Amino acid sequence: MRLRCVWLCLLLAAASAAQSAEYEVHVEAGVLVPMRDGVKLAADLYRPAKDGVPAEGKFPVVLYRTPYNKAGLKNAASYFARHGYVAVAQDVRGRFASQGAFYPFVNEGQDGYDSIEWAAAQPWSTGQVGTAGGSYLAWDQYHAAMYRPPHLAAMYAEVGGANFIDEYGYPGGIPNLGWPLWMLNAAINSQEAARNPEARNALMEVMKNVRTWYALDPQKRGELFAPFPAYRKVYQDFYDHPEPDGYWKQRGFYTKGYYREMKDVPTLFASGWYDYFLEGVLDNFMALSRAQKSEKRLVVGPWPHGVGAAECGEASFGPDGATDMLALAVDWFDHCLKGARLEKLGEEKVRIFRMGGGDGTRNAAGRLNHGGRWRTAPAWPPPEARTVSYFIGAGRTLDLKRPSATGKSSTFVFDPDNPVPTIGGRYLGCARDQVCSPKAIGCADSLPLNRRPDVLSYETQPLAEALEVTGKVRARLWISSDAADTDFTAKLVDVYPEGFALILTDGQLRARYRNGREKPRLMKPGTVYELNIDLGSVSNLFARGHRIRLDVSSSNYPRGEPNPNTGEPAGRWTARKKATNTVYHDAAHASFLVLPIR
Repeated sequence: MRLRCVWLCLLLAAASAAQSAEYEVHVEAGVLVPMRDGVKLAADLYRPAKDGVPAEGKFPVVLYRTPYNKAGLKNAASYFARHGYVAVAQDVRGRFASQGAFYPFVNEGQDGYDSIEWAAAQPWSTGQVGTAGGSYLAWDQYHAAMYRPPHLAAMYAEVGGANFIDEYGYPGGIPNLGWPLWMLNAAINSQEAARNPEARNALMEVMKNVRTWYALDPQKRGELFAPFPAYRKVYQDFYDHPEPDGYWKQRGFYTKGYYREMKDVPTLFASGWYDYFLEGVLDNFMALSRAQKSEKRLVVGPWPHGVGAAECGEASFGPDGATDMLALAVDWFDHCLKGARLEKLGEEKVRIFRMGGGDGTRNAAGRLNHGGRWRTAPAWPPPEARTVSYFIGAGRTLDLKRPSATGKSSTFVFDPDNPVPTIGGRYLGCARDQVCSPKAIGCADSLPLNRRPDVLSYETQPLAEALEVTGKVRARLWISSDAADTDFTAKLVDVYPEGFALILTDGQLRARYRNGREKPRLMKPGTVYELNIDLGSVSNLFARGHRIRLDVSSSNYPRGEPNPNTGEPAGRWTARKKATNTVYHDAAHASFLVLPIR
């Protein structure tokens, strides 16, 4: 009985601590944190305060480490301080106020370890350190965890992936122009740019019309980085390593290769269906849930890379689609570092937002009411999902019936100088109608994308009953080309009765990688090959009367740099030519879309 009372008292004390009144915030800027090699990284400390001075006592610590300027973390860090944490916002090595040389991702492991242990040793710290942040700030958490800092106690990781080359560098083996653009932005805000305003201004001029820069061949594009040798090297390394070699498998870029080295701590993963790192987030959650014993949670909303809002692109997911991510993070750390009960996550390990089911009306901002609702599950993927194949047929149909005819196919000409524009999806624009706009890179009109002769659209009849798709989507295509190498793309689209074509997810594959990313092999013109395209994961309710559509083409620009169709290496091509590409849908070569149905 006495033990029970003691335990009850401890629970009440923990709950009281979690619900205590908010603090004021005291900021100490520019604190230099020493690393093991003597380099000092700049950090701002946000401490709980009373009457304008730091509060007495010790507090758990939440550490953010960013390449984007620690000043941008003011709101998040202040929020934690008001809720009884010391928040440390730090510039990573070589960025903004920190010393040393910057190279993306690769230095964050040991620097993260040293920063965690420094924070734990401070007189205002309880010795318990949680790490937080999204995108780069999540990847650097994983990297630090690989060195198992003794005082790392929990992680909150938003939109941080598992395999950088597959998720962002070269999805499907195709160069993602978003990574060179990231380098361009990073160079603009670099320490080198601060010392060379003229060179910085040249970069800023390019950003005013980035489509002109994109249109250059990769080598000419790289000349812009000449005054910034550190960033020029990152750019050149990108094109020098188009396949998953040792460069991409080093710590920092390749979380999934080091799961066994990561410290076993409670981790909350968060992402969105339109986040380009979603598949990596899911992989991390699944793998670490299996390999480790501590608590792992997953939240996936109707969000792009920036998580939390109820609207995305041209769609609204209703008020339930919004989540206060900072409140969620505090709830998580209160649970992990203060012993409080979870108030926002519930009991199940997985919380996902199933999109769809809205009435299709427009809200005051003109966005389509696509709707949706939250649901929970014990694991990902949901165990009750089953796969169903929808076959491509003559007349651009998508049907459950396997084709029986022979010799059926669809052919189009892919011109790398006139690629299909990226309209929405994970990499640019989120939930959008598949209609061109002169504002979009590559668009010259305002017509639906599937009016283009190089886009093949296959769709079902209007659905007699609503159909939920939750899980991994794939397309298996039988193809041929008159080129030695070319690309194929696939999009899953929810088509409303009035024609609004909402992109849900998409994928792509460079044909030379049809046997795997580490086994490139050029094609023999005219030979028929099988391609398996991963479109990623999604959760969506196709409402009654809607159509399921699969769009197939050979480009999606600037999501991917167009294939020159010559067989030359990415970044080293000297010429581009048109390719005549064919998709087969006959009895011997049945191409189909695979959907996970609940």
